[in-house]
Amino acid sequence: MNNKNNKKITKSIYFLGPEGSYTQIAADQFVTKIDNITLVEKPQGSILKVIESIDNNIGDIGIVPIENSIEGIVRESIDNLLTSSSRVMIGGEIILPITHCLISKSNDMSTIKNIASHPQALAQCRYYIAKNFGNKAKTEPLPSTSEAVKRLNNLDETWAAIGTAGAAELYDLNILDRDINDVKDNYTRFLLLTSEPCAPTGNDKSSIVFSTANTPGALVDILKAFKENGINLSYIESRPSKRVFGDYSFFIDFDGHIEDESVKKTIGTIIPKITFYKFLGSYPKAGTEK
Repeated sequence: MNNKNNKKITKSIYFLGPEGSYTQIAADQFVTKIDNITLVEKPQGSILKVIESIDNNIGDIGIVPIENSIEGIVRESIDNLLTSSSRVMIGGEIILPITHCLISKSNDMSTIKNIASHPQALAQCRYYIAKNFGNKAKTEPLPSTSEAVKRLNNLDETWAAIGTAGAAELYDLNILDRDINDVKDNYTRFLLLTSEPCAPTGNDKSSIVFSTANTPGALVDILKAFKENGINLSYIESRPSKRVFGDYSFFIDFDGHIEDESVKKTIGTIIPKITFYKFLGSYPKAGTEK
């Protein structure tokens, strides 16, 4: 993603907003890794809006969450990547620790009767909520953690939100409790989306989506091709294809770049055996972004 020219250019970076979200934290991390480009942050109201912004504004970049170490795949991200145009590609990844805070106008946890946040954050704190509030507090899912925190300014002191400490400071609210996620080793992987393919770095991974015929051994035949060519699969997830009931698409991450000979050979082997294929991108592994 480096620009080799000395003159800086300006691009937009889209992320799930409003400001104060975990996705903005990830965006800020990516910003420090991109040289010679001035990035203008533009929060969006949904993951779909982030992906659409990349599709409609060639050259800009976006950040979306894709996987949490506790709750698994972020369905909105993978489903929209599956149906987006081929212009939207993955150009990088970053893994961040997630530490949730309970935030409110109130200074007293005993006043809380409603807790709002992103569905993933609520799920990551379900035992904390049950332990501290039992049936006394209702939960409300919202598009992002920062949206939940921001809304508190228009709600009474019976409401709380789960979000970042930065969001609490940004919207001038109280932190009732910190580090409330049920599992303390809580990480989320974020993807950088772009319309520009990444050159090989020697330490890359690739992502594809495919569907197979609904016949015995069809998926095994595909996975066997990766094994035979010595390619490590690091992630696999199935999602309904939304084309035919009972038909599934498989999202796969594997080591290597699409330009590697072993990867080319593998893709060439599986293409005749699948009913749908989409290349999502080859990009540096987390911690190796340039």
